[in-house]
Amino acid sequence: MKRLLLLLITLIFLLLSSCKNEERKSFSILSYNMYLFFDDEETGNEYYPFVSSAGYGEQEYKKRIRLYQDFFLSDIGEADVYALQEIESEKVLKDLMSGRMARKGYKYYAISNINSPISVAFISRIPIKDVKVHSDLGPRPIIEIVLYINNEEVRIFNIHAKSQIDGGYEERFSSFSHLSRLLSSSSSLSIAAGDFNEDPRIGPSFVDAATGLDAPLLVTGDRGLVSNAVFFAPSLSEAADMSTYYYEGSWYMYDNIIFNSAAFDGFSLEYESAYIVYPPSALNDDGTPKIFSIDTQSGYSDHLALKCIFTYN
Repeated sequence: MKRLLLLLITLIFLLLSSCKNEERKSFSILSYNMYLFFDDEETGNEYYPFVSSAGYGEQEYKKRIRLYQDFFLSDIGEADVYALQEIESEKVLKDLMSGRMARKGYKYYAISNINSPISVAFISRIPIKDVKVHSDLGPRPIIEIVLYINNEEVRIFNIHAKSQIDGGYEERFSSFSHLSRLLSSSSSLSIAAGDFNEDPRIGPSFVDAATGLDAPLLVTGDRGLVSNAVFFAPSLSEAADMSTYYYEGSWYMYDNIIFNSAAFDGFSLEYESAYIVYPPSALNDDGTPKIFSIDTQSGYSDHLALKCIFTYN
């Protein structure tokens, strides 16, 4: 079974072995659920309305590509690594990275796909040295990339947990159990980004350790409480007032970037800040996320993005 799963995994990444490690003063990562980003090649796995019968075709697809490129190349949207969710295919990544993005150095990518029309993926302007898809660790694959920044190893995981619309509690419990073990398995800076489909302020499987509740994935906003089994979540810090997803009249912090204690050890990369980012045109008049409309060819996602910055002291 495991061999079969490995055959079903699609791993795409570019490696330029001749590139020298660039001396860097900071590192940034942006996590974004891109809302059913289907390409313009219909295979039968697409979700409505991103099908030709609803008016979704080459023109609409290319407009989405341009909108996201504009955001990713803006001052607020620019990052060294993008952790993306709900990406259909390699084609979407290649088209996003074409033209202006390529000229800005975005040459590396990785995507995982196991019988799913939407996947988790990375785009990076830092060479990706290794890619792993942890497909046998729960109901949904967790993709991992390894970078070397100033010769220091950085591991980044990308997760899209099961939605709460159909419950999904057992699936999220399993995914978060495995993610916690992955984050704890190395002393190097280890980061997890993605759509957790749970707010750590609420839980129940992804929980603020200060609540005293037992959960498979424990996080904290207090740097002093970070340990091998409790990870830092900027959304829980005292200065944070964050929410990225709006549903039935309430805001939730479903999109998160969490990391281990290596971000506070006084060596190499150290956590500096995190904040929600989005283009001005990504909001409705009432301030809620504006999803892409085929009719108007405007809008982005039902989520907002989260950006996190690490610097050298």
